[in-house]
Amino acid sequence: MPARDSQEATRRRSVGRLRAALAAVVVAASAAAPVAPAAAATPHDDTPAADRAYVANATARTVSFLDLDDRVVTHTVAVPSGSVDVAVSRQRHRAFVAGGSGSHTVTVLDTERARVVRTLRVGARPEGVAVSRDGRRAYVTNADSGTVSVIDAVRGRVVRTVRVGSFPKGVAVSPDGRRVYVANLLSGSVSIIDARRDRVVATVSLGTRTAAYDVAVSPDGALAYVSTGNGADAVSVVDTRAATVLDTVPVEAGAESLAVAPDGASVYVSSGFGNEEVSVIDTGVGVVARSFRVPGGAEGLALGYGGRQMYVATGLGSRSTVYVDTETDRVMGSTTVGTGPMSVAVEYEPEPVASRAGTKRHVHWKTGRKESEAR
Repeated sequence: MPARDSQEATRRRSVGRLRAALAAVVVAASAAAPVAPAAAATPHDDTPAADRAYVANATARTVSFLDLDDRVVTHTVAVPSGSVDVAVSRQRHRAFVAGGSGSHTVTVLDTERARVVRTLRVGARPEGVAVSRDGRRAYVTNADSGTVSVIDAVRGRVVRTVRVGSFPKGVAVSPDGRRVYVANLLSGSVSIIDARRDRVVATVSLGTRTAAYDVAVSPDGALAYVSTGNGADAVSVVDTRAATVLDTVPVEAGAESLAVAPDGASVYVSSGFGNEEVSVIDTGVGVVARSFRVPGGAEGLALGYGGRQMYVATGLGSRSTVYVDTETDRVMGSTTVGTGPMSVAVEYEPEPVASRAGTKRHVHWKTGRKESEAR
């Protein structure tokens, strides 16, 4: 393992040991002190979580639990109703698994105990799932129903159903949790949902004969990136405030799953459909700047804490999750998982990169300008 990877692994283990020590102190202190009313749990914690990722294996109908330090599968959980996409709430220790074709179910996993805790009935063919940053809401696209199911992730129940476009697939939540973006494959559009009222407030057309696959949001929430196909593969750039298409970037290698770097400077685009390329869009100039090959296929993408590593699910016909160094675009290794890995989720969400002055930096589309905002 390269020196930088070794240092990162050491940092992660140190964080884990520190947490364990602090937990022991808290237990000892609580045993000696008078019992006080329990404080409300903090819904969002910015420290890195345990070093785990979760891979939805569509063919095997399982979810693999990965230890990212040792790069091994620690648990495999069977999901009989299907597993085509997965999203995780580290605050609630829950993973939500969409069942896919032939299913009406989202399966909820306890990530601490590696077991199924409940199944929730949603619309027909749940394809995509996303969790709000505070872990309180999960959103599921029901492709054959043309709806999004809104799940109370704390109580574990469906609280609302929102009608969107035709065959909704990808879904993403804005960093502040106020907006939900849905890629409608057959409509060639993006539905924008007001998360406070659970209603569609705008629909953005991406053009005629355009299929919309996935959607991801910039760290400042100003832009939504949508992968499109059905002819010319591209990524559409949506101005979220104006609800209009700002730009379209051709992606010759193919465009399916998306991931945005924590500083907003890069958008990673998997080629999908059995192809092995990941394209990297430089948002400062608005073009594909480079690409790299992922042996076995490039389907689902997820970035680790700080965006220094990427985890790639290699897709149908494969059994691997691949690790990529995003600074060098070099494949660092892989782990064998279940058959047909389609999606991967990490326990923490990449935070905007902090400068030495204690601010968050975001790169603006096609300007290269970095804007800082106070924490």
